Amino acid sequence: MSAWAQSRELTRQSWAILKVNRGLTAYPLVGTICGVVPFIVLVPGVYFLADNQNWIGWALVAVGIYLATLVASLFQAGLVVSAAAVLDGKETSFGHGMGAAFGRLGVLSRWAFVSTLVTLLISALRGNNNAGLVEMIFRNVLAAAAGIMWQLITFFVMPAMMLDGLGMIDAIKKSASTFKQRWGTQLSGGVRIGGMIGLLVMLPAILALVVGIVLTVIGAWPLGIPLAVLGFVALIIGSLVLGTMRGIFSVVLYRFATTGAVAPGFTEDQLVHAIKVKA
Repeated sequence: MSAWAQSRELTRQSWAILKVNRGLTAYPLVGTICGVVPFIVLVPGVYFLADNQNWIGWALVAVGIYLATLVASLFQAGLVVSAAAVLDGKETSFGHGMGAAFGRLGVLSRWAFVSTLVTLLISALRGNNNAGLVEMIFRNVLAAAAGIMWQLITFFVMPAMMLDGLGMIDAIKKSASTFKQRWGTQLSGGVRIGGMIGLLVMLPAILALVVGIVLTVIGAWPLGIPLAVLGFVALIIGSLVLGTMRGIFSVVLYRFATTGAVAPGFTEDQLVHAIKVKA
């Protein structure tokens, strides 16, 4: 089966679970709304950086990124707990998931700190693009590769912390070792899910948003503003759906990788090939 066909099938099965349990979208939805709060710290930090007040600027930016990461982690944790309950055929609720997440606040706070640190290090690796063209390309490629690899080896951190009750360090170790044991070390990309959402929703939404902004700038605002709003709304909806499906699938894939259990609607072959590896 081609990579596209595999992504399509995994996305379709994850969508089938979400369609029956639409309440799971509450986690990324409320998380997105609450994610606005850290900008109270982040925006002044960007202002100080623009004013060359680097120390206070970077400090505020770091705190803002940390708070944003912590908020996102809390709602991801709640989603994982509820997704696991749904897959087990149990009753769940938004309050149940968030209660479990806040019950692990200490662990999630430490995880958010490590995630923030890695984000800042990758940003530093990328640099400010003031170097030569070759160095700039090299640094951006290296930073992108590091970001993808970090996201991949920590894909199971949240299920490990929330479903197995592991601490942050043990969860990172288990996530990385699980990938190594199941898929080896010759990884060449991310998890094959969400391609359909990206192609059918996210890409058209981005194009509509960009075209709408351009039309508004050149004066064709009666057409530009509605088109930009439509693109923005579609982008938000697509992001919410994709985020929810990835949360569901992280539980499906984690259970398969650690116990061999295949969730209803999926096949072993689909889950084995859900991770891109080098030929």
